[in-house]
Amino acid sequence: MSGSASIVLCAGQRIDHGNTAGYFPAALEPALRVAVRDRITELGAMIGYSSAAAGGDIVFGEELLALGGELNVVLPCERGDFVSQYLSPAGEDWVARFDRLCTAAASVTVSCEERLLGDETLVRFNNQMLQGAARLRGEALGIAPHLLLLWSPAAPFEPGSPADFMDQWSEVSQLSIIDLDELRAAAGIPDVVSEDPDFDDMFDLEFGVSPRAIRAILFADIATFTQFDDREIPLLFDFLAEVQQQVEARAKPPVLINTWGDAVHAAAETAHDLADYAAALTESASTIDPASFGLRHRPRFRVALHAGPVFVGLHPLTGRSMIFGHHVNRAARIEPLAIPGGICTSRPFVALLKAEMAERADEAAQTGRSYSPRYEVTYLGKKVLPKQFGTEDVYFLEDRDAAVWVERPEELVSAIQDPPPSHMRLEVPCDTAEIARVAARIESFGALHDIGDKVVHSVNLALDELLANIISYGADGETLPEIEVTVGLADEILTVEISDTGRPFDPTEMPEPDLDADLDDRPIGGLGIHFVRKMMDSVSYRHKDGRNVVTLSKRVGSAEVAPK
Repeated sequence: MSGSASIVLCAGQRIDHGNTAGYFPAALEPALRVAVRDRITELGAMIGYSSAAAGGDIVFGEELLALGGELNVVLPCERGDFVSQYLSPAGEDWVARFDRLCTAAASVTVSCEERLLGDETLVRFNNQMLQGAARLRGEALGIAPHLLLLWSPAAPFEPGSPADFMDQWSEVSQLSIIDLDELRAAAGIPDVVSEDPDFDDMFDLEFGVSPRAIRAILFADIATFTQFDDREIPLLFDFLAEVQQQVEARAKPPVLINTWGDAVHAAAETAHDLADYAAALTESASTIDPASFGLRHRPRFRVALHAGPVFVGLHPLTGRSMIFGHHVNRAARIEPLAIPGGICTSRPFVALLKAEMAERADEAAQTGRSYSPRYEVTYLGKKVLPKQFGTEDVYFLEDRDAAVWVERPEELVSAIQDPPPSHMRLEVPCDTAEIARVAARIESFGALHDIGDKVVHSVNLALDELLANIISYGADGETLPEIEVTVGLADEILTVEISDTGRPFDPTEMPEPDLDADLDDRPIGGLGIHFVRKMMDSVSYRHKDGRNVVTLSKRVGSAEVAPK
């Protein structure tokens, strides 16, 4: 099949606002919109990930949705603060577009439920969450994510900018750029960028020295602690001292570690550092013989890992290093859900881990070394967190290098993780040139669901005939018809619905052509509709709410259905 399906991660230039001359003037938006629409079609983008700042982010999201794609929005801070800093300065129209975009998006995720406070840490963490989420979805579907930049090369390098995003992206072969400077020149828009535009002032952002840092966070306790009586507690501590010796030999120490009772709290600068520590902790506790320390039961840690921006400082009473903030509290809420003897993680931790894996793979490739990820994750489902902390997508982390594997209760494992979108809705401009774009989107949908070439080809031939009729003959006077194509897949049946506001026309009423008659004796028309009927398993028509609605169905499984 010529079509392909892809996951696209987009980083867009923010739009100029007011009288400030920047790198994305409002006059450039129509040209950018066309370029984005063409690039989405070219890449076969079916699933998109992006933030939603005024400018390129929103243009990408709107065009992806118009082409039937699934959009996932990830915001760096709480929604109200994001609107006030990234949308309101550009005008209320952008705020309204943001609201519509979030309503239509498949998901809207907030990386850090805190205010931005002029802190670039949250913006950089959001980039990592976007990249990790796209990579995680790509692994589930067997698709490598693609980075699309809507970028002015002349723009300054700033936190969260397309240039910043590109700096964190390792696969050049999976990178695509729409150059705003080239679009500006092609559109004849003069270059009026001032020598040193103050973007912080433009969008009410004041980045500086941050009191926050991105940290991987661990909470753990001994799930079997209540099995030990007071006499065994000193023996248990001797056991843990041996565990610590083995951990020190196998893993980099955390940048912070605190304990109280049987509980452990630790933090590291990278997801891999903390995963290494957690793996060493759980495996050491699983391999040391408790009987040699006089213990009747084996101590088994349950470990939870999370990640996010945290405040870093010194405890005012103890003078010891500490971290605090929303993500520390959230990590503590995940720990009770962990499997005894195993390691459970949040989605943000997995996203950070996947982003780091991509960096390691790129470094290995550049030096001619092989790379195989040490860790793999299994989705356990969306879990309700204690103490009204909402829900979290929880994963089970496994160490491929471990000598002892923890058995996962199979009933905990989710059967389906991030399935591909089963529906697609296309807004089709009344232009015959758009028929080829519709065909490309059908091919991408087919590739995403492994639908055979024969079925996709048949559907596209049918759509070509029906759309050409609507575009050529559907106009009611000077009013062009509005056209939508909706595609759905369920129970191995592909259903395509073509809806338009043109003159009422029922193609199913067209008489069957006499194929045995001479060409000169056949009435004009009807042959295309005849072939549509032959290629589809069913064709039906209805007129509803002022719209023609033609519904086609085609079985995509091995069994064939006789044409009706």
